[in-house]
Amino acid sequence: MFLYASAVSTEKEVLIPRGSSLSVGSIGDQPTLVQIGVQTPTGVVELSNRAQTFGPYANDRVATIYNRGATVEYDVAVQPKLRSFPALVIGSVTPVSIVQPAATFTTLTYETNAGLVRLVSAGAHGLTAAVAVGASVYVTWATGTGVNGFYAVTALDTDTTGLKITINLPFVSGLGTPTVAVANTAVTLASVTVPGSSMGIGGIMFIEALFSMTNNATAKNLGMTFGGGAVMTVAAASNASVDAQKILSNRGSSQIIGSAVGTTGHGLSTGAIVNLSVDATADQVFAITAQPATANNVVRLESFNLSIKF
Repeated sequence: MFLYASAVSTEKEVLIPRGSSLSVGSIGDQPTLVQIGVQTPTGVVELSNRAQTFGPYANDRVATIYNRGATVEYDVAVQPKLRSFPALVIGSVTPVSIVQPAATFTTLTYETNAGLVRLVSAGAHGLTAAVAVGASVYVTWATGTGVNGFYAVTALDTDTTGLKITINLPFVSGLGTPTVAVANTAVTLASVTVPGSSMGIGGIMFIEALFSMTNNATAKNLGMTFGGGAVMTVAAASNASVDAQKILSNRGSSQIIGSAVGTTGHGLSTGAIVNLSVDATADQVFAITAQPATANNVVRLESFNLSIKF
């Protein structure tokens, strides 16, 4: 059922029978207001280019939808559906790569190398220029002006046994004390906030992530999480690329289900389905991680996409 934008405000009363819920989605230049029962200071919800489910309720309720400049779809049912409400799409096609030095590359200082920061350790970095240059290391800075993040490797002093890594960061004094994520450290390649109530009861999140990586027998651990719960944990070895396709479904009552955590997507599995205790009515973080087991292996997140149907 729909309400359409008009020059004057409109009110629509909707009966919500006991045990049922009301879903309302609003798209337009002006917000839509939904009031459940008797008005209270917190009893009116504003919807602006989003949807939300109200209920279920133990007794009959009457909801009032106030609308003017938006197209509104609403439905009342045990599992209400908004069939025309557009999917929320979040993602990126900007690649992010990670290469990690050996665990011996610690207790760092930095110096200048032709105007760029060169990280210096007493322990070998374990990298080769053929693999590492062009990929990024993840650097954190303490007690200075340095900004934590990914920095592309531009040069090594020497392969494998070298002690110095130059990164694409202009040299200045006072950056602080650097630390590099070394081999077998999980690093977040992408992290986005999924707005609360964007996946209603019966809603689905389609996830696709495309990776490329160094093709050898060493494990490159790939992970996905939603609301802190594991969606995917796989180890890619002797692979040049991975196309991960996952689906999460919202059962309501903080129950999110999906395919087995040890799979990259559809099909048969010996693993149990994912069953997350995550409140989809609140903002939740979706994240993608990489953890190369040994040094001198690149993992590159080429792109990712979340398509969330209410």
